[in-house]
Amino acid sequence: MSTVSVKSSKKTTAGRPAAQKKQTPCKKKPAAAETLKTGTNGMKKTCSKTKNTCKVTFRLPHEAVKDARSVCVAGEFNDWNIHAHQLKRRKDGSFSLTIELDRGRQYQFRYLIDDMYWENDWVADKYVPSAFGDCDNSVVIV
Repeated sequence: MSTVSVKSSKKTTAGRPAAQKKQTPCKKKPAAAETLKTGTNGMKKTCSKTKNTCKVTFRLPHEAVKDARSVCVAGEFNDWNIHAHQLKRRKDGSFSLTIELDRGRQYQFRYLIDDMYWENDWVADKYVPSAFGDCDNSVVIV
């Protein structure tokens, strides 16, 4: 917490400086949520100040999906269910979906494009080797 001290340069009628104001703390209005962006083409996290959750927007840019018909996100948060979370196509050709995740955890995930091709998030918080195949999984940290 920072403090502000205000000195007065005015003189009293007796020629002495006027009394200094008491130091008062600067108060900031608490925000309802904190938003963290990992990139304009990637995830966006909005963490609640009152709940122990974050809303995470998963976004795959048009360059990654090209002419895809469907994109799903599968990961530890949905037991790798490829049908649980389908992303919606946006006007710019990207796909996105917002889901609420518990804070204080790391979740591995990947995108499934047209039920055939796996893709990582281009701006994930980190990447870890997958237990299945010669590839990495994306990781979101909330």
